[in-house]
Amino acid sequence: MKKLIGFGFMVLIALSYCVYGQTWYIKNENLRAIYPSNVWTCIEKARQFHNAGNHQMEDMYLRKAEQMTLAAEPFSPTNWPSHWPRTQEALDILRYASPSAYIYRIFGDYAEEHSRPKEAIKYIRMYLDRSYIPDASYLFKLGNLLESETLYQQAIAVYQELINCIKTKNFHNSPPSVSMVQSRIRVLNAKLEPQILLVLDMKLQDLPDFLSNAGQVFKEKLLLLDEKNYIVVKDQTLDRILSEQRLTRRDIIDDLEERDRIIKLLNVRYTLEPYLVKIENQYIFQVRVYRAGQREPIENFEYKNENYEFLPNYFQRFVFEFQGKQISKELLIPENSYQWTYETSEEITSLAVSESGNRIIAGCKDGKVYLLNRNGSLRKIFKQQDEIIQVAISPDGNYSAWASIDGRLCFAEGTKVIFQTKVKNVIRAISIGEKGKFWVYAIDDKIYYLDSNGEIFWTRRLPDWVQSLKMSHDCSFVVAGTTAGDIFVYNNEGNLAWNKRLGASVDRIRISPKIEHISAGLRNNLAYIFSSIGNEVIRFTLGGEVRLLTFNQDIIEAIIGTWNQWYYFVDEEKKNVWYYSMDKSVKMADSATLNNFYVLAKGKSLLAYKVVWK
Repeated sequence: MKKLIGFGFMVLIALSYCVYGQTWYIKNENLRAIYPSNVWTCIEKARQFHNAGNHQMEDMYLRKAEQMTLAAEPFSPTNWPSHWPRTQEALDILRYASPSAYIYRIFGDYAEEHSRPKEAIKYIRMYLDRSYIPDASYLFKLGNLLESETLYQQAIAVYQELINCIKTKNFHNSPPSVSMVQSRIRVLNAKLEPQILLVLDMKLQDLPDFLSNAGQVFKEKLLLLDEKNYIVVKDQTLDRILSEQRLTRRDIIDDLEERDRIIKLLNVRYTLEPYLVKIENQYIFQVRVYRAGQREPIENFEYKNENYEFLPNYFQRFVFEFQGKQISKELLIPENSYQWTYETSEEITSLAVSESGNRIIAGCKDGKVYLLNRNGSLRKIFKQQDEIIQVAISPDGNYSAWASIDGRLCFAEGTKVIFQTKVKNVIRAISIGEKGKFWVYAIDDKIYYLDSNGEIFWTRRLPDWVQSLKMSHDCSFVVAGTTAGDIFVYNNEGNLAWNKRLGASVDRIRISPKIEHISAGLRNNLAYIFSSIGNEVIRFTLGGEVRLLTFNQDIIEAIIGTWNQWYYFVDEEKKNVWYYSMDKSVKMADSATLNNFYVLAKGKSLLAYKVVWK
């Protein structure tokens, strides 16, 4: 699926997670295997008082556990306390550190959880000092804590020790990547003293001509670097030095020895080597970071996307990430996150998704109707004698309906059919109101409004065949679009409220959750948004940006959803509209309107996706 940028700003809703009252305990629960019951009972008591909010007693029991552990020292094969475990599980843990070391690891995690970073630093140092083999994970944690206390020189020393451990393979536990640790060191060095950067001209490969200025755009984005931390060598300064040395910019890209000479003359600390290449349908932007005097990059930043319009976004992302900062919320972009696929027995002919995405219904050529949950698990298979041509599902997902080509019409509550009938002609559209109280269907040019028992309350005949049909959530009105391009709105008593001539077949209708706006998508790729009383609010071309002069939530929610070959959706704050274009092999698609979740039908396959912001 091609990813296309929308407009405006995006906001990430930051979420936090913690395990109440047990984080330090859970991190160390495996250590139960090395301690006797009297020591571990104290640790258990500390956890219980933590949950009760009594931190004084929590501290006291942890101190008791420390005293009993230290009293049993020294721990050695010839001096092993008789009541301390010597199981294989215990020995596997103790080959890295002594029991007293692990007590201080517990203390360190406990202090960190209680927002006592200085204590946490003290005890994690004690744990590491008493360890037989360095713990890479806690070395990295110690570096983080030192950073948080602005002890940058000490943090750099710890990070350098961690790199040495990783390179010599003398560590246990899970280490971060060397590149990540080197990035931390670079960022901290910049906080201690401004770092001079040399930015080479961007290498461009297999790109369209209109991207020939990408390197200049990248350099402009580098102006966002914090001047207190980084000084970028200006092009004029570089060109002057190159001229004096009778060199060109190309020379220092291709000749590493000449580059090293220029780096020394300019007192450069780091060199940035940017690349931009197109491989098949992917644009790949990469920046290699070299430390002065080193021929191999210490860091490598890489960004990929199908859409060149995201390149300025990625240039700016690099600026944030290079400085060790969190990516600005405005730079978050949506990505498809594949959820599941489901294979039906025959080609899918109709598809519908409930408003929240909790239910999906699909009808097939062989007469089978599949009812699935949001996670792709099957709830029920219904069977008709002939091909299914229409399916529908209520906004809450608890009611569904379907029609087969032989005129059979069924209405179900959950997994049970509660009404069915046989009609003479082909049913062209179906829609269901909230909780299945009322529903509508259309046969050729006629609309039928009925309740869940199948009692018809009213019918209306339109001047042309019905192409699309939608009932409002509260069943208060019905909107019908015709093949001739007309839209008709009826109230729940069957009275015509208003109608419009739009000029092309109305293939899809949506009604906003607050029932204040109606949207209509036409076969000619135009889309209209009307107020509930028939005033045109906006029109736009499907497959293009929607430019709004309002942040009216209901208008935005009238736009989002599946329209022909496009899926329109909103950012996490539901203020701006984005869209994807779908592959032409997708025969039909539908989406949840309350969240970024959509389902595609390709042949016999259902494919479900959600949109995540990264």
